[in-house]
Amino acid sequence: MTDKERAYGMIGLAARAGKAVSGSDAVTGAVRAGNVKLLIITKDISGNSLDKVLRNITGTDEIPCYSFGSSDELGDALGKPARAVAAITDKSFADGISAILEKINEEEDT
Repeated sequence: MTDKERAYGMIGLAARAGKAVSGSDAVTGAVRAGNVKLLIITKDISGNSLDKVLRNITGTDEIPCYSFGSSDELGDALGKPARAVAAITDKSFADGISAILEKINEEEDT
């Protein structure tokens, strides 16, 4: 199993456990409520959606954020149609997913 598959598997597990929200409106609400432990933004997010999400996280506590995969892949992992942004609301899931995404980023940088 690749790291990418592991990351999507963990995201899907978080979603099934009710510890993930997706879509810009739901993520914005979770950010405002202070529930977001990890933010995942796909590499193919539209400029307008990206602006909306970034505008709403400005001034909040620091939230780890990763650019990862495509909206189709993220949607599949979440069991939903294509999604360009998702937030993990549980620290344990967020830590596990972050570790995998960090490893993927390090491999892409080399």
